[in-house]
Amino acid sequence: MALVFLTYLNPKQIEERLQQFVVAEVQAAADAAWFAAGLNGDSSSVERLGALSDKLGGAALTLDRKREQIVQAMLAQTLSENCTENCDFWSEASRSIDEVMLARIYKLRLGQAMLQEFVLERYEKSLDGFLRDLRRFGLVNAVVLALMMGLGLFRNQLTWRFWAFSIVVTGYVVWAAYGYIFNQNWAFSILLQDWAAPAYQLGMMFAACLFSDWLFLRGRVTQMVSNLVASILPG
Repeated sequence: MALVFLTYLNPKQIEERLQQFVVAEVQAAADAAWFAAGLNGDSSSVERLGALSDKLGGAALTLDRKREQIVQAMLAQTLSENCTENCDFWSEASRSIDEVMLARIYKLRLGQAMLQEFVLERYEKSLDGFLRDLRRFGLVNAVVLALMMGLGLFRNQLTWRFWAFSIVVTGYVVWAAYGYIFNQNWAFSILLQDWAAPAYQLGMMFAACLFSDWLFLRGRVTQMVSNLVASILPG
């Protein structure tokens, strides 16, 4: 979180460090794509970035073909005379799948466009998105940990449930933060602008609500939502 605050206090120096990190991560991914394609020998940075662009383009083309096959098969079943149950559900499902897969294809094409920016040594778009994501990640953690510290300070006035809630959520923050920093593929997050902080924030809110339900309401809300979902799904 200290790094996040430094992005506001000394943005120029932090941006220089982040640019070095961004370039290194993307170049490492380009090197991996170059060797994965079976290309050996000396090559320039531009050629290796081109190999990574070809990899993204191939992934987009493959995904688009799968999308057509899946959506057409689902629509064919929905529109056939043999469809007597849950036809509307499968129609909506095919539309949702189509939208999700098209969004992913768009991301892959965006990654190719971002690689062109790297070839030209223009990193502004990548840095802007990276800074916003890093700040959002840090602010979410700051708010959650401040709340947990407050619960800890007033533990003598609170029940054991609040104390347990503080421990569980703090543990979740540590685990999720570790995954955010060390387990995500930074190169593809940068190129596809597929930032993790929004999902991280939603996951934190979901986890807090879930732990609250388990500790204070004995899982009543979870059970009610599970029953509702089961009643909506076909079969």
